[in-house]
Amino acid sequence: MGKPECNQKWEAKVCTRLTVATADQIWPLIKDFFNMHKYFPNLSTCYGIHGNNGEPGCIRYCAGSSIPSTAGESTVSWSTERLLAVDHVEKSLTYEILHCNVGFKSYVSTMKIHPGDGDGEKGCVMEWFIAVDPVEGWSFEDLVRKYEVALQCMGKRMEDAIVNPEKANMEEAEPKWEGKATAELRGLKAQEVWPLIEDFCGLGKWLPTIDTCYLLEGTPNQPGLVRYCASEKLSSGGSEEVNIIWAKEKLIAIDPIGKWLSYEIVDNNAGFRSYVATIKVLPMDNDDKCMIEWSFISDPIEGWGLEHLISYIDNSLQGMAKKMEEALQVKGNA
Repeated sequence: MGKPECNQKWEAKVCTRLTVATADQIWPLIKDFFNMHKYFPNLSTCYGIHGNNGEPGCIRYCAGSSIPSTAGESTVSWSTERLLAVDHVEKSLTYEILHCNVGFKSYVSTMKIHPGDGDGEKGCVMEWFIAVDPVEGWSFEDLVRKYEVALQCMGKRMEDAIVNPEKANMEEAEPKWEGKATAELRGLKAQEVWPLIEDFCGLGKWLPTIDTCYLLEGTPNQPGLVRYCASEKLSSGGSEEVNIIWAKEKLIAIDPIGKWLSYEIVDNNAGFRSYVATIKVLPMDNDDKCMIEWSFISDPIEGWGLEHLISYIDNSLQGMAKKMEEALQVKGNA
C-alpha cells in the first residue's frame, strides 16, 4: 500500500497467517470485544463500559503501553472504542475510537478473519484495516509497522490459546470482581438528576464518604478529566490521628443523551489496583421516579471481600441518592 499524500487520511491493511487455528476457532476470540487485553500485546486493561459485549453500540475502555500517549512515555495510553458493526457470517467487526490520549482522530478499524487456503480445515488469515487522520509526531510507515507487529503477536497468542488451552487458562489473571448497586429517587425524573451526576467534580456535594473533590487536570465534563477525591478517617487504636484516604479518578466516557458516564481510578492509597465504574441515570415506567445504577469491575482488593466492596458502594449510593433527592425536592418547592 502506497504512502498517502500530505494531509490525506491514512489507510492501511495488515495481515498475518495462522497455520493451525481455523477461522471458526479465531472468530470467537475476535468478537469478544471486551476482552482484547488477553491477546493484544502491552494492552493491560480492556473493560466494557456500556452495552452488551459483542453487540453494535457497546463501548470498551482500553489502556496500556501499546501506543505512546501524547502526554509522554510515562503516561498510560488509553482509548474508548465503540463497536459499530459485526458480521458473524463474514467474520468481521468494525469499531471506532471515541476518545483517546494517543493523538488519533477520526479512527475507524475493521478486523476480518478469512479461511485458509484449500479446504479451509487448517489455518486462516487475520486482516486488520485502519483508517485515521494523520497522527502528529508519527509517520505513516511507523503506524503500519506497529500494527503489523501487534497483529502478528495477537495472532500467535490466539493460536497458542487454542492449541494449548490448559496453559492459557493457567496464565489468565486472577478473576475480576464485578458488582452493581441501584437506588430509586422518587418524585424526580432522570433529566432532573442527570446534571448532578454529570458534574464529575461535584461528587463531594452528594457522596457522604467524600470530604473533598476537585478538578485536578483536564476540561470539565470531558473525557480525560481527572478529579481528586479524599476523605478523612480516624486512625484505629483510639488515637486522634487523622488519615487521608484519597484517589485520583479519570473520566473515560460520558454520554449526556444516554445519561451515563464511566471513570477509572488512576492512583490512590486505598488499595485499588484496577477499578472502572459506570454510573447511569435510568428512567422508570412511572414517570415520577428514576433510578441511579452504579456498576463496577475491579481487581481484587487486599483485605477486602467482594461482598464488602458491593456493600460499601451500595451504602454510598443510597446516601448519595438521598441527598440528591432532598436537594432537588427543596429546589422544586422553592
